[in-house]
Amino acid sequence: MSLKSKVGPYHILRLINNGGQGRVLLGYDERLQRRVAIKICTLPAKHDLRKQLRSEARLLAHVRSHRVVKLYDVIESSKYLALIMEYVPGLDLEELLAAVRLSLASVLTIGADIAGALAIAQRQHIVHGDVKAGNVLITDFGRAKLADFGIARNIAGQLSRQWGAGSFDALSPEQCLGYPLDGRADLFALGCLFYRMLSGEQPFFRNGRPDPNLLLTQSARPLMDIVGGAVVLPEQLLELIDRLLQKEPANRPNDGHQVRQVLKSLLRTLSPVCSDSLVMQARPFFRDESPTPMLTLIRRGLAHQGPMTLQL
Repeated sequence: MSLKSKVGPYHILRLINNGGQGRVLLGYDERLQRRVAIKICTLPAKHDLRKQLRSEARLLAHVRSHRVVKLYDVIESSKYLALIMEYVPGLDLEELLAAVRLSLASVLTIGADIAGALAIAQRQHIVHGDVKAGNVLITDFGRAKLADFGIARNIAGQLSRQWGAGSFDALSPEQCLGYPLDGRADLFALGCLFYRMLSGEQPFFRNGRPDPNLLLTQSARPLMDIVGGAVVLPEQLLELIDRLLQKEPANRPNDGHQVRQVLKSLLRTLSPVCSDSLVMQARPFFRDESPTPMLTLIRRGLAHQGPMTLQL
């Protein structure tokens, strides 16, 4: 993509990420003088699928929480839908897990923030459907935000069977089977995320590969068998993760608020020196936020002012 490209009034600065749900770009809003994240989604050919994609954008716009990435604008061309979102400096959890083994305080902080985001979504009858490390953003203040409601659904008044596949590491048994979902499916995915943050392994992978039979019929290997005696995990946390990973939704916590309360309680038992654990661990790996050459041109009024261009 040319550095001179624009999406509507938004200048494109660089690529942030290129994932299965769309390409995410760093943009700049010259009017409000702020950076934005621009997610480019290819519009499907069928009208009903296009309508569904637009409705998913509206879902994100209605989730009001500082723990969820904000949606500012939507721009549509003949082939693409561009979601203009809050830009979160820092990095995503996938990148962080590839770089460090998180402390207990960092794990609890991330878990509490994401549980809070899910509680807000659940109150609005929204199921995210893809709660995985790549969709958790770690801010430069050391907090976590939930991003990418690309396959989310509003289940108010009904349990929808029409669901995107999502990622296997965020897949609940009922989602794998195509059964109706509610917010407890997201809590199962949060349990998988906890398991990975603490052990470095996916709970329902075998030999590094997804194992649907393990997901549907067997319990994950006990966490302490992987972590060993070198790390002491609170019994209350182990019990919570076990409940989150129950095959039957009825055996899991009812909502994210309950989960968050447990995690906040555990955080209060840790030493005050642990309060900045997440930002201290993540800071060395934050994205470089120094101005790009394109941003310098924009601020000098020398940037290209042409019409919308998407050279994808």
